[in-house]
Amino acid sequence: MNIPARIFVREGKLIIELPLTNPTGKIRVKRRDETSNYGIPIATRTQALTKDDYVEWQISYATQNPPDESKVEDIVINNNQIGFELTKLLYESIKLGIFSSDDVRELDEFINNVQSTETLEENEKIFRENNLHQIKGGFKRFIEKVPVYIKKNEEIGHFVEIILRHKQRAVGLQAMVYLCIYVEKIKDRDGNSLIGRTANHREFGSFEINLKNKEIIKDVVKAFAIASWQHKNDITNILEQIKRKCKL
Repeated sequence: MNIPARIFVREGKLIIELPLTNPTGKIRVKRRDETSNYGIPIATRTQALTKDDYVEWQISYATQNPPDESKVEDIVINNNQIGFELTKLLYESIKLGIFSSDDVRELDEFINNVQSTETLEENEKIFRENNLHQIKGGFKRFIEKVPVYIKKNEEIGHFVEIILRHKQRAVGLQAMVYLCIYVEKIKDRDGNSLIGRTANHREFGSFEINLKNKEIIKDVVKAFAIASWQHKNDITNILEQIKRKCKL
Protein backbone atom coordinates (compact mmCIF):
# COMPACT_ATOMS: atom_id res chain seq x y z
CA MET A 1 0.00 0.00 0.00
CA ASN A 2 1.35 3.40 -1.00
CA ILE A 3 0.53 6.17 1.48
CA PRO A 4 1.26 9.59 -0.11
CA ALA A 5 2.82 12.65 1.47
CA ARG A 6 0.58 15.47 2.62
CA ILE A 7 1.66 19.00 1.69
CA PHE A 8 -0.22 22.03 3.00
CA VAL A 9 0.06 25.56 4.34
CA ARG A 10 -0.84 26.12 7.99
CA GLU A 11 -0.55 29.50 9.72
CA GLY A 12 1.71 30.77 6.96
CA LYS A 13 4.01 27.74 7.19
CA LEU A 14 4.70 25.18 4.46
CA ILE A 15 4.40 21.73 6.02
CA ILE A 16 5.20 18.28 4.64
CA GLU A 17 3.77 15.29 6.47
CA LEU A 18 5.44 11.97 5.66
CA PRO A 19 4.15 8.48 6.58
CA LEU A 20 6.43 6.60 8.98
CA THR A 21 4.91 3.12 8.90
CA ASN A 22 4.86 2.17 5.22
CA PRO A 23 8.03 0.11 4.54
CA THR A 24 6.91 -1.06 1.08
CA GLY A 25 5.64 2.30 -0.24
CA LYS A 26 7.25 5.20 -2.07
CA ILE A 27 7.88 6.86 1.29
CA ARG A 28 9.60 4.70 3.88
CA VAL A 29 12.01 4.88 6.77
CA LYS A 30 15.46 3.42 6.18
CA ARG A 31 18.58 2.81 8.23
CA ARG A 32 22.03 3.08 6.68
CA ASP A 33 24.05 -0.12 7.01
CA GLU A 34 27.55 0.82 8.19
CA THR A 35 29.35 -1.93 6.26
CA SER A 36 27.67 -1.49 2.87
CA ASN A 37 26.58 2.19 3.05
CA TYR A 38 23.22 0.94 1.82
CA GLY A 39 19.87 1.99 3.27
CA ILE A 40 17.66 -0.84 4.51
CA PRO A 41 13.93 -0.38 5.31
CA ILE A 42 13.10 -0.84 8.98
CA ALA A 43 9.96 -1.91 10.84
CA THR A 44 9.26 1.35 12.65
CA ARG A 45 6.40 -0.13 14.68
CA THR A 46 8.82 -2.48 16.46
CA GLN A 47 12.23 -0.78 16.08
CA ALA A 48 12.96 2.47 17.90
CA LEU A 49 14.01 5.33 15.63
CA THR A 50 17.62 6.54 15.79
CA LYS A 51 19.70 9.42 14.44
CA ASP A 52 20.95 7.09 11.69
CA ASP A 53 17.45 6.72 10.25
CA TYR A 54 15.99 8.76 7.41
CA VAL A 55 12.75 8.99 5.48
CA GLU A 56 13.27 8.11 1.82
CA TRP A 57 10.70 9.74 -0.46
CA GLN A 58 10.53 8.77 -4.13
CA ILE A 59 9.31 12.22 -5.00
CA SER A 60 7.43 13.14 -8.19
CA TYR A 61 6.32 16.34 -9.87
CA ALA A 62 3.24 15.24 -11.87
CA THR A 63 0.87 12.30 -12.23
CA GLN A 64 -2.56 11.52 -13.68
CA ASN A 65 -4.58 11.20 -10.48
CA PRO A 66 -2.77 12.99 -7.64
CA PRO A 67 -4.21 13.17 -4.12
CA ASP A 68 -5.93 16.46 -3.30
CA GLU A 69 -3.57 17.38 -0.46
CA SER A 70 -0.46 17.54 -2.64
CA LYS A 71 -1.58 18.76 -6.08
CA VAL A 72 -1.75 22.02 -8.01
CA GLU A 73 -4.77 21.28 -10.17
CA ASP A 74 -4.36 23.89 -12.90
CA ILE A 75 -0.73 23.02 -13.66
CA VAL A 76 -0.79 20.32 -16.33
CA ILE A 77 2.01 18.78 -18.41
CA ASN A 78 2.06 16.15 -21.18
CA ASN A 79 -1.70 16.68 -21.74
CA ASN A 80 -2.98 14.70 -18.75
CA GLN A 81 -0.51 14.87 -15.87
CA ILE A 82 -1.36 17.21 -12.99
CA GLY A 83 1.39 18.87 -10.97
CA PHE A 84 1.88 17.54 -7.44
CA GLU A 85 4.48 16.98 -4.70
CA LEU A 86 7.53 18.90 -5.98
CA THR A 87 5.27 21.16 -8.06
CA LYS A 88 3.22 22.06 -4.99
CA LEU A 89 6.36 22.64 -2.90
CA LEU A 90 7.67 25.04 -5.55
CA TYR A 91 4.35 26.83 -5.99
CA GLU A 92 3.65 27.29 -2.28
CA SER A 93 7.25 28.34 -1.57
CA ILE A 94 6.92 31.17 -4.06
CA LYS A 95 3.47 32.19 -2.79
CA LEU A 96 4.71 32.29 0.82
CA GLY A 97 7.85 34.26 -0.04
CA ILE A 98 10.18 31.42 0.94
CA PHE A 99 11.46 31.52 -2.62
CA SER A 100 12.44 34.92 -3.96
CA SER A 101 12.60 35.98 -7.61
CA ASP A 102 16.37 35.42 -7.36
CA ASP A 103 15.79 31.82 -6.28
CA VAL A 104 13.51 31.24 -9.26
CA ARG A 105 16.05 32.88 -11.57
CA GLU A 106 18.78 30.60 -10.19
CA LEU A 107 16.71 27.52 -11.00
CA ASP A 108 15.85 28.85 -14.45
CA GLU A 109 19.51 29.39 -15.26
CA PHE A 110 20.54 25.98 -13.94
CA ILE A 111 17.87 24.11 -15.90
CA ASN A 112 18.51 26.04 -19.12
CA ASN A 113 22.24 25.32 -18.89
CA VAL A 114 21.77 21.53 -18.73
CA GLN A 115 22.97 20.05 -22.02
CA SER A 116 21.84 16.83 -23.72
CA THR A 117 25.30 15.37 -23.06
CA GLU A 118 24.84 15.85 -19.30
CA THR A 119 21.53 14.12 -18.56
CA LEU A 120 21.96 10.78 -16.81
CA GLU A 121 19.34 8.58 -18.48
CA GLU A 122 20.79 9.32 -21.90
CA ASN A 123 24.49 9.14 -21.03
CA GLU A 124 25.02 6.65 -18.20
CA LYS A 125 25.31 2.85 -18.36
CA ILE A 126 24.75 -0.13 -16.10
CA PHE A 127 27.32 -2.88 -16.51
CA ARG A 128 28.28 -6.25 -15.08
CA GLU A 129 31.71 -7.16 -13.79
CA ASN A 130 32.95 -10.75 -13.76
CA ASN A 131 34.79 -11.49 -10.52
CA LEU A 132 35.74 -15.05 -11.67
CA HIS A 133 33.92 -16.74 -8.77
CA GLN A 134 32.02 -19.90 -9.69
CA ILE A 135 29.58 -21.99 -7.66
CA LYS A 136 27.87 -25.35 -8.10
CA GLY A 137 26.27 -26.08 -11.45
CA GLY A 138 28.73 -23.89 -13.36
CA PHE A 139 27.10 -20.60 -12.33
CA LYS A 140 29.53 -17.69 -12.33
CA ARG A 141 29.22 -14.69 -10.07
CA PHE A 142 28.86 -11.28 -11.69
CA ILE A 143 28.50 -7.94 -9.94
CA GLU A 144 26.14 -5.44 -11.50
CA LYS A 145 27.30 -1.87 -11.10
CA VAL A 146 24.58 0.76 -11.09
CA PRO A 147 25.44 4.47 -11.03
CA VAL A 148 23.97 6.40 -8.11
CA TYR A 149 24.39 10.15 -7.71
CA ILE A 150 24.06 11.67 -4.25
CA LYS A 151 24.07 15.26 -3.02
CA LYS A 152 24.29 15.69 0.75
CA ASN A 153 23.49 18.67 2.93
CA GLU A 154 24.44 17.81 6.49
CA GLU A 155 23.49 21.24 7.83
CA ILE A 156 19.86 20.95 6.74
CA GLY A 157 19.80 17.20 7.36
CA HIS A 158 18.92 15.81 3.96
CA PHE A 159 20.39 14.23 0.87
CA VAL A 160 19.07 13.67 -2.65
CA GLU A 161 19.74 10.50 -4.63
CA ILE A 162 19.37 9.89 -8.36
CA ILE A 163 19.23 6.17 -9.03
CA LEU A 164 19.31 4.62 -12.50
CA ARG A 165 17.53 1.36 -13.31
CA HIS A 166 16.62 -0.52 -16.47
CA LYS A 167 13.17 0.39 -17.77
CA GLN A 168 10.70 -2.46 -17.21
CA ARG A 169 8.69 -2.12 -20.42
CA ALA A 170 11.07 -0.25 -22.72
CA VAL A 171 14.68 -0.03 -23.79
CA GLY A 172 17.06 2.20 -21.86
CA LEU A 173 17.49 3.47 -18.34
CA GLN A 174 15.08 5.19 -15.99
CA ALA A 175 16.24 7.78 -13.48
CA MET A 176 14.40 8.08 -10.18
CA VAL A 177 14.86 10.89 -7.69
CA TYR A 178 14.71 10.28 -3.94
CA LEU A 179 14.55 13.00 -1.30
CA CYS A 180 15.91 11.66 1.98
CA ILE A 181 15.35 13.55 5.23
CA TYR A 182 16.93 12.44 8.51
CA VAL A 183 14.40 11.47 11.15
CA GLU A 184 16.06 13.77 13.71
CA LYS A 185 14.87 16.73 11.58
CA ILE A 186 11.28 15.48 11.56
CA LYS A 187 8.81 16.07 14.39
CA ASP A 188 5.68 14.33 15.61
CA ARG A 189 2.25 16.00 15.59
CA ASP A 190 3.05 17.80 18.87
CA GLY A 191 6.40 19.13 17.66
CA ASN A 192 8.46 16.60 19.62
CA SER A 193 11.40 14.50 18.47
CA LEU A 194 10.78 11.01 17.08
CA ILE A 195 14.19 9.70 18.17
CA GLY A 196 14.22 6.90 20.74
CA ARG A 197 10.73 5.55 20.22
CA THR A 198 8.76 3.40 17.79
CA ALA A 199 6.21 4.90 15.42
CA ASN A 200 2.52 4.87 16.25
CA HIS A 201 -0.07 3.19 14.03
CA ARG A 202 -0.20 5.01 10.65
CA GLU A 203 1.81 7.90 12.11
CA PHE A 204 3.03 10.82 10.03
CA GLY A 205 6.12 12.89 10.74
CA SER A 206 6.10 16.65 10.12
CA PHE A 207 8.78 18.71 8.35
CA GLU A 208 8.59 22.47 7.73
CA ILE A 209 10.06 24.17 4.65
CA ASN A 210 11.35 27.65 5.49
CA LEU A 211 13.95 30.24 4.53
CA LYS A 212 16.72 28.32 6.29
CA ASN A 213 16.21 25.01 4.53
CA LYS A 214 14.71 25.99 1.15
CA GLU A 215 17.80 24.52 -0.56
CA ILE A 216 16.11 21.16 -0.11
CA ILE A 217 13.62 22.08 -2.86
CA LYS A 218 16.33 23.50 -5.11
CA ASP A 219 18.33 20.28 -4.81
CA VAL A 220 15.34 18.19 -5.92
CA VAL A 221 14.59 20.50 -8.87
CA LYS A 222 18.22 20.32 -9.99
CA ALA A 223 18.22 16.54 -9.59
CA PHE A 224 15.27 16.20 -11.98
CA ALA A 225 16.86 18.65 -14.42
CA ILE A 226 19.92 16.41 -14.82
CA ALA A 227 18.15 13.06 -14.38
CA SER A 228 16.83 12.92 -17.96
CA TRP A 229 16.06 15.14 -20.94
CA GLN A 230 12.33 14.47 -20.46
CA HIS A 231 12.50 15.46 -16.81
CA LYS A 232 14.41 18.61 -17.73
CA ASN A 233 11.72 19.62 -20.22
CA ASP A 234 8.91 18.79 -17.78
CA ILE A 235 10.51 20.82 -14.99
CA THR A 236 11.00 23.74 -17.40
CA ASN A 237 7.32 23.57 -18.34
CA ILE A 238 6.19 23.39 -14.71
CA LEU A 239 8.38 26.29 -13.64
CA GLU A 240 7.06 28.44 -16.50
CA GLN A 241 3.46 27.70 -15.48
CA ILE A 242 4.21 28.48 -11.83
CA LYS A 243 5.84 31.79 -12.80
CA ARG A 244 2.77 32.79 -14.80
CA LYS A 245 0.46 31.68 -12.00
CA CYS A 246 2.46 33.69 -9.45
CA LYS A 247 2.93 36.62 -11.88
CA LEU A 248 6.72 36.49 -11.80
